[in-house]
Amino acid sequence: MMRCIRRSVCHDGHVVKFTEENVEIPKAGDNEIVVKVKACGLSYVKNKVLSEMFKKVKLDSCIAGEDVSGVVTQVGVCVTSFQEGDAVVGILPLDSCFSGCGEYCVFAEYDLVKKPEHVEFVDAAATIGDCVRAYTALHYQAQVCAGDTLLVLDGATSFGSIAVQLAQQWGAKVMSTYSSPAERQHLECMQPPVAQVIELSKKNNILVSSVMEETGGVGIDCVVDNGVRMFTNEEDIALQEESSPYPQPHKNDVISCLGFGGKWITSQPDLQLDPPDTQQLFLRGASVNFLFHQAWVLTSAQQGRYQHILQDSMDKLDKGLIRCKIAKTVTFDEVLETMQSLEDVRLGKVVLKM
Repeated sequence: MMRCIRRSVCHDGHVVKFTEENVEIPKAGDNEIVVKVKACGLSYVKNKVLSEMFKKVKLDSCIAGEDVSGVVTQVGVCVTSFQEGDAVVGILPLDSCFSGCGEYCVFAEYDLVKKPEHVEFVDAAATIGDCVRAYTALHYQAQVCAGDTLLVLDGATSFGSIAVQLAQQWGAKVMSTYSSPAERQHLECMQPPVAQVIELSKKNNILVSSVMEETGGVGIDCVVDNGVRMFTNEEDIALQEESSPYPQPHKNDVISCLGFGGKWITSQPDLQLDPPDTQQLFLRGASVNFLFHQAWVLTSAQQGRYQHILQDSMDKLDKGLIRCKIAKTVTFDEVLETMQSLEDVRLGKVVLKM
């Protein structure tokens, strides 16, 4: 028997987390692999995304941890890529019946890759989800290449840090924003150095002017955000700040930063573009892409590309080309309390260590 933690989504979209005790250890189907969890990276998923997922797949509960590293304990009869005892890493889909915050979970064969021998389980679990997200944004959506200019909002977060490192390896000139002295120090200590760090503050707005100064008035080739503010009146701003107390740029500022043919990669699931916004995008020949990296594991249509992302992420981690800051590791009994304040963790990744 085992323990696991799940999320439950109510009809009003409210998410509740609860622990299940004495759950049967799962068995592998023909094309499945049972993994004994060694570490699980904890990630914040917006309630609106979960409630929409639940309406589509008609589930009443979902997993509470997706980024998993562990050891294979059982393989299905049709599995050819893995065997018992292999150290593996992968991402569970949001509609999985199993939780990464548990002792065992089940993966489809092509949602896993082998963990490099010299990479720790905690580091693998902390990195894999943000690597897939960064790859999706930069390579498959923005198609960032050498010579491009890139603005990563909240570059000191676990995802932002990985995005900055990948873009720099591909030859892009990277700028980033910060909202605290600790975030600024983290960005300024990165190697190779970030081209410019810009303060994102509720009191003063220097984002657009700083970008234009750095690019000679041309504008940026790509902006990757971590959520944006959609309204300008004080009442709506106050409501949005309740759900996200950290400074966020207004959508008009993001659009104003874009140059000709620029691409805006947004994590805002309910982004609203008004006619003036779309006109500005039209005049710039710019485009908007929505970043939802879980789409890779919710469909089987792109398994080859997804396997490439997983494998290359682990190879780069093994060679020291990318690094993930571990904010802290927690035990199983500490997960529920930690998840309540997970959105407040701005530097590094929180990882469950079994």
